[in-house]
Amino acid sequence: MKGGTLPGGGPRITIIGGFLGSGKTTLLKRLLTREFDRGIQPQVIMSEFGDFDVDSQVIADERLRIMAVISGCICCSSKDELSDAVTSMLQTAPDRPIFIESTGVADPSGVLQAVVPIAGQEGATITGVVVVYDASRKPEDNHDRHLIERQLMTADVVVANKYDLVTGNIEEVEQGIRSINPVARIVGAVHCDIDLEQITQGTTACFATQPEEVCTDDEYTSLALRPKGRLDRHSFESWLSALPEEVLRVKGFVLLEGETGFFEVQWSPAGYDITPMPSGRWMDAVLVIISHPLPAESLVSGLRQCMVR
Repeated sequence: MKGGTLPGGGPRITIIGGFLGSGKTTLLKRLLTREFDRGIQPQVIMSEFGDFDVDSQVIADERLRIMAVISGCICCSSKDELSDAVTSMLQTAPDRPIFIESTGVADPSGVLQAVVPIAGQEGATITGVVVVYDASRKPEDNHDRHLIERQLMTADVVVANKYDLVTGNIEEVEQGIRSINPVARIVGAVHCDIDLEQITQGTTACFATQPEEVCTDDEYTSLALRPKGRLDRHSFESWLSALPEEVLRVKGFVLLEGETGFFEVQWSPAGYDITPMPSGRWMDAVLVIISHPLPAESLVSGLRQCMVR
């Protein structure tokens, strides 16, 4: 496709939401790969609740323009920063699609509130609000149920991810989603491996309603731990496996004793992955922990015990 222009004319904006650890970045990476394969250079706005931007480093590519909104939630406290980022992208590169990945504690209604007026002014189309849902979660022991329901309510498409980890009846999972949003299309998935065309075509049917105040600093906290030196893999995996129930998400990069290069760490209550980063890539060693409020001392001391002396 010459020049990397969009098929069919005007700018496209796709909003990706969903709770912490549901698989949003996995879906985004698949979308970006598709755009690259078409000769299109996409643009991404990444939102991080904490002070360190992990996901931008995960998806980094020289063909990709990335803007990060950090230290807040783009549906409320960082909404102006989101508006500025969308405006900049639409005015400087209107022929390149925009993907917005919201933080896992954001309400997509607030994201829409920020984006809809700008899209109208610049002639852009919001193709859809795609919410990634962890189908393996058990609602009855989920302290974050209200926020997750708010996310599902503002969705054109729900990607019900992690079907391979569902222990009960999948039909009951889908019925639960339909009881919250009866009109959204539900797509079952493992590792967000879906037909991508169905979530990037058309125009969103969602409304930019006033979001509830569900993503405040009183509800969620972010902590960045920066291990000095290498970690013992066995001790580190034991630490990950024993994290308290208040912890909702861990992600970042570490160095492991006796192993070469940086490793990407992705943890959610469903499990964890520790995968090698491409050879030669250098980043800060950091682990970002998002949780309900809890004393940080035990997390810090536990990670310190994993360090090789």
